[in-house]
Amino acid sequence: MAGNKAFAAYNAVMATSNKHYDAQIVNQTTVKRGYNLYTDGPYNTNATTKTADGNGYKYNNAYVRVLQTKTTKTGTYVLLRYYNQKLGWMNIHGIKSVSFNTIASNMMKQYNVVGTAVLASAGSNNTAVVSNGYANALRNVVNTSNGTVVYPLASLQKAMTGAIIQQLISAGQLTPTTPLSKYYPTVPYSSQITIAEMLSMTSGIDNTDVTPSSQLTENQAYASMIQRLKSTGQNTYNYSDANFVLLAGIISKVTGKSYAQNLQSRIFNAVGMKNTIIVGSKQPSTKSTVAVGYTNQGKYNYQDADAVSYARLSAIPGAGNLLSTPSDFYKFVQGLQNGQILSASQFQQLTSYGNYYSGGLYVNKDGLKYNNGSFGGSSFHTSYYARDDNYHMALVFMNQYPLVGGISAKAFTQKMYDVATYY
Repeated sequence: MAGNKAFAAYNAVMATSNKHYDAQIVNQTTVKRGYNLYTDGPYNTNATTKTADGNGYKYNNAYVRVLQTKTTKTGTYVLLRYYNQKLGWMNIHGIKSVSFNTIASNMMKQYNVVGTAVLASAGSNNTAVVSNGYANALRNVVNTSNGTVVYPLASLQKAMTGAIIQQLISAGQLTPTTPLSKYYPTVPYSSQITIAEMLSMTSGIDNTDVTPSSQLTENQAYASMIQRLKSTGQNTYNYSDANFVLLAGIISKVTGKSYAQNLQSRIFNAVGMKNTIIVGSKQPSTKSTVAVGYTNQGKYNYQDADAVSYARLSAIPGAGNLLSTPSDFYKFVQGLQNGQILSASQFQQLTSYGNYYSGGLYVNKDGLKYNNGSFGGSSFHTSYYARDDNYHMALVFMNQYPLVGGISAKAFTQKMYDVATYY
């Protein structure tokens, strides 16, 4: 395929396939000996047939999506897409077929992401679960999402608290305009703060993090938050755990049951989350390995081992006191719209209380929902990024930081979402 002259009039298409599949560009030996990429099909002999990006060596080892295959007398050629960019046509010998799991797994390795991810490329029937590295390097326990390893869920839990609040609103037990003063009248400006404002982080409440000397009960955690929060009377967006800790307390007051009991009955049992653990006043009872956090120091992984602080988690029920797996959390986000936890219309209401953040999710990008979780000073990060209906979705739990190139956990999860979208 040296140019237009390589295509004679007899180069008719003998067979066409519209089957899509994932592939990797390979066999690009040198700068001058890669397989050409052509803007037009190899059967086109007119003057418009030209190389699109020269030789394929520019994309050697890149993952691509095959959109169409055509066979001619001179060979078989494939039309390639790289993420959302059509590259052109290439001889089939320039690619090899790969699985979606392989692409996702290699993305984890490329950025040295130690942890576990779940991706949905076309709904729940097209998923990949991939892991990289160790949950506990000292004990040689590898990361996984099968329940034998659990991770601190951090702020991704807020959507669970928001979902229970929405259930109570839908049942008429609360309203979006119910004032905080009905349940916590000692909070300054509480008569002017509504449930909707707490769900959207526009309540004017702020707090500082704390690690108690021992694990707290739910009621102790609520009392601790009341003592240390600040209420400004302002209604601009300000992210604060205090909103969702107090919402957890309101759930308990409205239902007459603990927040933990509500989680179990309304969330875990509803969708079959069997590998999610609540951290409270007692040591968690689990046979699972609780992931250890590590620091990546350039050439060296698994430095500065950092165990999960149960005392710290116990202080924020409703906002980050769970240990879980990506697979369990994926069950939860599906249940938010399929009637197991909320109906589609209830989910729409949950995510409409604010224009930037609502109900435990960021809602400022049209057609997308996302959230990120971490604990200051630790190496644990959780991120969720998805289309509104989860048709394309990426969920990543990490137990080592920072990542290669200084990329953030949020940005990496968006890259995994692109993989889920285009492959």
